[in-house]
Amino acid sequence: MKNENNEVTMDKDDLMKIIEMTGLPASSLERLIDLRKAEENEEEQRKRESDNPPFVQFYKGTGIKAIQWLIKKNPFASQLFMFFIENMNNKNLVVASQQLLMEEFEKGRTTVYRAVKFLEEHNFINVAKIGSANAYILNPEIAFQDGHHKKKFVSFEGTILLSKEENKILFEKHNYENVKVLKGKNK
Repeated sequence: MKNENNEVTMDKDDLMKIIEMTGLPASSLERLIDLRKAEENEEEQRKRESDNPPFVQFYKGTGIKAIQWLIKKNPFASQLFMFFIENMNNKNLVVASQQLLMEEFEKGRTTVYRAVKFLEEHNFINVAKIGSANAYILNPEIAFQDGHHKKKFVSFEGTILLSKEENKILFEKHNYENVKVLKGKNK
């Protein structure tokens, strides 16, 4: 049988009969077929994982109650946390400089610092330094984006947010249409 790609497809048993008639070693070809099927299965799994829709999951109880508490106790820290959630990758990680956060929220350095510190002290985030920027790792017991079985792993593959103010030369030198620039912050 031919499919739409003009490829011939047949049952494995029929193929094995043809191989027997030709005298080719069946075990070698059978292994190749099994390897091809495994590759196809892996490719399908990778595609399913990459096609993960842009959603965030909150735990009923713990996660939602933590968000409610945060909103009540520190409204700006809750805004910042929601910004991190909106921009995090599938591993609960986002990298941003303090300057970018100051520009995004139109707040001073101390205000941003205090909000980050509040989130860190109350276990909403962990912070890892990367030069003059920070990697913000969100607590997966509150919110996560990847599959539930993967939330225990930390990955440092991340979304990096660039500030036009901090990278004037870069943005003047190149027209990066594919670089994420926060809307409404262009000067």
